[in-house]
Amino acid sequence: MDMSRQSGEGQGLRIGVFGLGYVGAVTVAGLAKLGHTVVGVDIASHKVDDLNRGKAPVVEPGLDEILSQYTQRGTVSATFDPATVARTVDMVMIAVGTPSTSSGGVDDRHLLAAAAEIGEGLRANPRPFVPVVSRSTSLPEVHYRVRARLETTSRRVLGPHLGYACHPEFLREASALDDFFDPPAIVVGSDEPLTFELTRRLYPGIEAPMIEVGVGEASMVKYAANCYHAAKVTFANEIGRLCAELDINSIDVMDIFCRDDKLNISAKYLRPGSPFGGSCLPKDLRAVIDMARQRAVPLPMLSGILLSNRDQVDLICERILGELPSRVAIVGMAFKEGTDDLREAPMVAVVERLKGKGVDVAVYDGELAVDRLHGANRTFALSALPHLVDLVHDDLGAVVAGADVVVVSHSLDDEIWSSVDLGNDAVVLDLCNVRALTSHPGYHGLYWPGPRSAVTVG
Repeated sequence: MDMSRQSGEGQGLRIGVFGLGYVGAVTVAGLAKLGHTVVGVDIASHKVDDLNRGKAPVVEPGLDEILSQYTQRGTVSATFDPATVARTVDMVMIAVGTPSTSSGGVDDRHLLAAAAEIGEGLRANPRPFVPVVSRSTSLPEVHYRVRARLETTSRRVLGPHLGYACHPEFLREASALDDFFDPPAIVVGSDEPLTFELTRRLYPGIEAPMIEVGVGEASMVKYAANCYHAAKVTFANEIGRLCAELDINSIDVMDIFCRDDKLNISAKYLRPGSPFGGSCLPKDLRAVIDMARQRAVPLPMLSGILLSNRDQVDLICERILGELPSRVAIVGMAFKEGTDDLREAPMVAVVERLKGKGVDVAVYDGELAVDRLHGANRTFALSALPHLVDLVHDDLGAVVAGADVVVVSHSLDDEIWSSVDLGNDAVVLDLCNVRALTSHPGYHGLYWPGPRSAVTVG
């Protein structure tokens, strides 16, 4: 279907925005400034009245000016009538609230009610295809319920006649308009190509990559971001607590910490998979926790990190043993690729556990030679695995040959993988996201049962 027939190529879309709270009001203003005609819908009379007068229903710098300008031009308006809006627009956006339930879950009543109203209105919409795009922060299961409600009430078939997308917002109060017009990326999650086709027309002139993924992935990006921000605040506060007890200026400490954008403020270490190990992280974390304990300074977040890391080792072992293997190949044993450091390496603990269960284990590590281990590194390795010399081999092909499970802890080069026969019957458990392995029939990521879905960047 040629989407240009719906609104004319190069012209703005007619968009209905359901919910005129913080996200909805900023979205209305932003889309109008980008050349779209936007109609807001809300059940609160003061929000509708404010918007029709060109006044922002929420406090946000610069919002009044944009809404006033485009209300006067006639490209921004508001109404109480959801059915009329749903039957006259090219696209519907949902921006209603998603408060917490008593147990902390997502209260989806407002979302489902909006979906029902939108769906009923879409029955009379003459356009052959209309996407509904949700900006409301919701868990994946909530998005799936909303999508099903839309399909039922609209009597349209999802895909050819109805689209659905999760389009998370990353708007900070007091700088929301800057965030809207200058985002690091625009994330859209959908399963329908036509939905992606129309959403690509939402942001003309904005130089940010549009990342197209599934509904679930887009939904969890928002939660990952907010959980991480919460973790950052908590981390800084726990460091501050400990510094205060030691009569140290925590502001100076964290200012210096934040200057490192090569490691501290970066994408490093933010890949799900292997636990951490080595000679520094476990040791230094234990030292900080012990010092805090002696001074009765509570550090619940930092104290939980070692427990979570142990759980990660347990998870890997459970995944391997769940395959009931007779023989397991471990590719990469040092805690970090390119080194021979086995001190508190997670794979040492995994091998120790597997051997204790009677599993035959073979290890390949390109940098590891037992006769060249010295000092604390050698002491740790041989105390955990006295027969280490019998486990480590320098021929990757021989290590993986006949293995029921191949555990990949080091990435290696693509050329190396292309030269090795992993065997079609082996389960490949990838802990470091090696794209060269995803075509293997037995491929499994630690947190994904098969080959990873492609991320499309428009």
